[in-house]
Amino acid sequence: MLWQRCEASFIFCRLAEAEDENQALRSKAGLLNDYQTEVRRLREDIALLTQRREVLQWSAVRKKEPQSLFYYKDIGLADAQDEICKLRAKAGLVDDYERKIRNLRDEMSLSCISPTVGKWDYLDGDFTDTLKTYRYTPRLTSVLSIDDPMQRVRQQNLIARFNDMFAQDRLDALDTLRRYSDDHENNQRIIYTAISEAFSVAKLAFRQFKLKVRANLAKTHYGPDTLEEAVQDYINRNNDLYDLPGMVSDVIRAMNRNPKIFLPPDASFAIIQPFIREAVKMAWQMSSLAHPLDIAVATDAELFDDNKYRRSYDSEYTAPLVNHHIWPCLMQGIRVVVKGEALTRRGASLNSPRRGRSPVRPLSPYPRSRSRSVSPFRRSRSPSPRRSMSPGRWS
Repeated sequence: MLWQRCEASFIFCRLAEAEDENQALRSKAGLLNDYQTEVRRLREDIALLTQRREVLQWSAVRKKEPQSLFYYKDIGLADAQDEICKLRAKAGLVDDYERKIRNLRDEMSLSCISPTVGKWDYLDGDFTDTLKTYRYTPRLTSVLSIDDPMQRVRQQNLIARFNDMFAQDRLDALDTLRRYSDDHENNQRIIYTAISEAFSVAKLAFRQFKLKVRANLAKTHYGPDTLEEAVQDYINRNNDLYDLPGMVSDVIRAMNRNPKIFLPPDASFAIIQPFIREAVKMAWQMSSLAHPLDIAVATDAELFDDNKYRRSYDSEYTAPLVNHHIWPCLMQGIRVVVKGEALTRRGASLNSPRRGRSPVRPLSPYPRSRSRSVSPFRRSRSPSPRRSMSPGRWS
């Protein structure tokens, strides 16, 4: 036991010495940055003074009055001599700072590269290689771990909510849109644009929120957990601190700027505000996970990817290109969690649909009869997943 205590005390002393040297190196690194900043400023001053000296000499020579030519020459040369003295003084300061910079770099290189110099003799090559290749790996009990209970429970609930929005909320929003427009393809584009813009707005707002939380916690954080763990723990405990009405308004404004979707002049995209509201809430909660969920980037006329999407029932199954997307693909990193849905059609292109192509009805609180509808809208024919269906079947 005695030799173990001696060894522990010896290791503790070496760790204390290493910490002292680490602090010294940090101070030297800060001093080195200050010197480099001062050198850059002095060089800028030297360049400015050189230009002023040249201007003074040139102006003394270019004076037009012959009777005062020598007078202006004397003035210009005197000013130039003063500028030369200032230049010499600043050049001497630059030389001093550059010499100090070289000395600091030599000391830091000896401390970090030569493991057998001075008090750094216990840092062998393997230890320095380990420091260079070190990557932080969260503990199993950390809030940043993929196996964290909070992460797993919230992730499963959000995946189930994503499927419910496809099976129920999407169809309710389509029923609302059908009261104002009979163009089924345009209505599907509106729903997809709404969910895409909801994720974009929510991710941007969450990024700003996380930066603010990190800046506030960095001032007072002290403990066994890392700063990132403290930030994620705060986000988990305060998951509802966001401006939902403001984000909904941002989504509607973004939809108004999209040239591929349209509604009659007497209607606005606020008619599907309940759907947008739920999409924004879901997107915020998915973004606030330690390992966030996100939708895949998609464009019209892209090559159909069977790993990310399934074809809708009215698609042309031999068509290789996507005409438009009906529902986004949910991903976690590069892993597909839930497949989306797309409509494939031959001749698909990136051109936006023409606004005068689809018949539009005036504003009315009552929907048209199904006998006058030009598109299949029955819920029984929709390829929606059942609520009881597990998310694993969509991956």
